[in-house]
Amino acid sequence: MRVAKAWYLLYFASLSCLFPFINLLFRRLGMSERRVGVLGAVRPFVGLPAGWLWSAAADTSRRHRAVLLLTLCASVLARLSLTVAGRLGFGALLAVVATSEFFAAPVTIIVDAAVMAECAERGDYGRQRLWGAVGWGVMAAVSGTAISHAGITAAFAGHAVLAAAVLLPTSRLPFGPLHAKLAAQAGSHGHGGSDGAKGALEEQLGRSNAKPLTQQQQQQQQQQAGGVSCASPEPLSSCSNQGTEALHVDEALEKQALLLACSPADTNPSHPAAALGTPPPTAPTAATTVPVAAAATFPPSPPPVQYWRGLGQLLGSPEALIFLAMATVMGYAVGTIESWLFLWLDELGGSELLMGLSLSVTCVSETLVFYYLPSILRIGIRRCLHLVFAAFLLRMGCYAALRYAPSPWLVLPAEVLHGITFATAWGAGCAYCQQLSPPGLEATTQGLFQGLYFGLGTGIGSLCGGYVYQRHGAQAVYIASCAVVLVGWSLCALAQVAVSWLGPDQTHTRRLGPEYVPVAGGDLEMNERTIEEPKIIEAC
Repeated sequence: MRVAKAWYLLYFASLSCLFPFINLLFRRLGMSERRVGVLGAVRPFVGLPAGWLWSAAADTSRRHRAVLLLTLCASVLARLSLTVAGRLGFGALLAVVATSEFFAAPVTIIVDAAVMAECAERGDYGRQRLWGAVGWGVMAAVSGTAISHAGITAAFAGHAVLAAAVLLPTSRLPFGPLHAKLAAQAGSHGHGGSDGAKGALEEQLGRSNAKPLTQQQQQQQQQQAGGVSCASPEPLSSCSNQGTEALHVDEALEKQALLLACSPADTNPSHPAAALGTPPPTAPTAATTVPVAAAATFPPSPPPVQYWRGLGQLLGSPEALIFLAMATVMGYAVGTIESWLFLWLDELGGSELLMGLSLSVTCVSETLVFYYLPSILRIGIRRCLHLVFAAFLLRMGCYAALRYAPSPWLVLPAEVLHGITFATAWGAGCAYCQQLSPPGLEATTQGLFQGLYFGLGTGIGSLCGGYVYQRHGAQAVYIASCAVVLVGWSLCALAQVAVSWLGPDQTHTRRLGPEYVPVAGGDLEMNERTIEEPKIIEAC
């Protein structure tokens, strides 16, 4: 997957040339802090619905590469016109910012989906996505140095050159596995997707692999007719011989096949099955071959629920509502940092080099925390989230105290806390989403978390921070942010205690077999398999 590594490296390097310094550009174009806050809030408010619309269009039409190239080129052209729009006034600048975010929103979504589908069998998505952090951290320091010597024009030049270089790996990204996955999912819902899944898989596997798949289907039909148990030694042998040759299109379908094929005794969590059974006739049969060792570790998945009913269950869960409120408060803190820290450093006399180095420090700390995230999450998801709130308070307090520091360079030690405030929050949040989501609503729960964290919360932080900055200065922004985080943290903690007193919220919380159990302290403990998954998600 060298193509994916190159794409992430170049794309995030191009973003780091411009995005961290964009509010500096707005200020130097004569925009007030209030207007800068509005411009910062437009990005998440426009990007969230736009990302969903473009992604839905790409999934429906199966034209992922065309949509990706269109949105990538259009977003870059819109960003390069920011300086021209700024000279025309606030309205023109607002329109260009909204346009750039409208086109940029689906870019990483589409690429992440394609890379995750390609890496589904090997499970090395995080190794590909990590190169994005490398590109961001390295190029941030370089671009900061260039801006300090050549001005903001250097940021646009670097962004344009690197964005043009991204086009080459974009044209070579593999979308076949993603199309096969979508076709398999369509077939599992009974919309005639069985033929589509077969065609997409044959496109990936080639004619030489089409015959083994047909033999496997015949063998499964024979097992069904003969009443062969999923614990039979013969199917186990077949699985072990063909497991390395089959294409793993969708892990969720594999888990479903295991659940539906095994007998009740075999699906008991206390007695996990170590074999592969036969999927239902309506499900696609290509992509259901699993190695025996992997099959033994899969817990039984609950049957999917009706979407709107499941969504009502999720939003009716006190535990889920508390978590979503925590995500919004954390997003508010992120919005004040991303929108106003560099303006605060600029006001204190900090150079663009310092700003770029601060981003490099955050990338290093983020990478280290992500690496040790499984060990960190062993203390419990809720405890990790409370640790994040404490780190946010300390970080905001350090920013507020910079006015009394002898040098703005003392911001660098505070940036080490980014590893906790982002990496720990993101990993714990993704794991919490898996545990709270009703069956079949995993993506919806993850979308709510991301929407409140990066969307609503970040937008409110940018918008409110602009009003506070213009009236009371940058220091007041972080004092107010400390107050918001403290009040939000306290209310959420009290709500969790109240829910614990009233009784555990087990009605709407999905249990994944032995993977997590509520403990006496009201926290959630997870075994090693559960805490490995956020390490893969982390690089998003």
